[in-house]
Amino acid sequence: MFRGNFFTALATVAALTTMPLDALAQSSGPMTLLVGYSAGGSADYAARVVASELSKKLGRSVIVENATGGSGMIALQKLVNGKADGATLYYGGHDTVAVPMLNKSVGIDWKEATLPVGRTALTSMAIAVPSDSPYKTLADLVAAAKASPESVTYGTPGIGTAQHFVGEMISHRAGVKLLHAPYRGGAQVSNDILAGLLNSAVFTTSTALPFVKEGKVRVLAVTSAERSAALPEVPALTEIEGFNGLALPLWQGIFVKAGTDTAAAKAISDAIAASLENEDVKKRLADGGFVASPLPMGDFTGFIEKQAEVYGQIVQDSAISIE
Repeated sequence: MFRGNFFTALATVAALTTMPLDALAQSSGPMTLLVGYSAGGSADYAARVVASELSKKLGRSVIVENATGGSGMIALQKLVNGKADGATLYYGGHDTVAVPMLNKSVGIDWKEATLPVGRTALTSMAIAVPSDSPYKTLADLVAAAKASPESVTYGTPGIGTAQHFVGEMISHRAGVKLLHAPYRGGAQVSNDILAGLLNSAVFTTSTALPFVKEGKVRVLAVTSAERSAALPEVPALTEIEGFNGLALPLWQGIFVKAGTDTAAAKAISDAIAASLENEDVKKRLADGGFVASPLPMGDFTGFIEKQAEVYGQIVQDSAISIE
């Protein structure tokens, strides 16, 4: 009798231990991957590449949902307002950390409200000028800004975006004041720099690539620690005198709501890492200007904490706000 109860108890414990993983894989409903930006954009592209393979690894459909607005905060708020059951994922990056720093009314602290389960990709940002611009190097652009403060413009998709942070970081390091021209999206920035209405713009490298290939823009520098494989002839900021050691990569990753079962979160983290080992996924990300760069949930949290320190310093130095 005792022996039978003992093994029954063991079986019960085992079932409880594996239940979150089984529930995650075998639930009849799809999982949702929230993206805070519109379909067709760079974040949406990368999220869909990852979601396709993640569905296979988890044995459960992962459907991308574009919850746009609020500089990505509508999607984040939707995650936070939902259940901590691992069924809703959020595809975030710089905005997840930086926007609440700039707008206190957002009221979301990523460390308290979310659980980062896996980094997916990295890309650089590109500081670009029209192809017929007199500025051949970043030093030329900085020299012009020094000679005539607030006359050299740089366009970005909006206040508080990663592109805006790059512009302010360069301004502070170089001791100049570039004039920020915030838009309501990357398409408008592209239109105006191609029309010669902007002196410069900060793009994601993936956005800049087609224009570079068409000979419409010249990239002066990329913001990654090393040169971009997609633009090997373009120097990284870290190589340029006056900007040594300065890098601000654009990163992306997947989050769940804080309080999600640890075993379920670990299962998702493992599935993300496995998805990014797929050669087709790597290639498709590379085609979009990204590098597959997996980090498991503990390491991903540490990475974000370091990035948050950099963002906080930029906010302090530039006094930018979107309140």
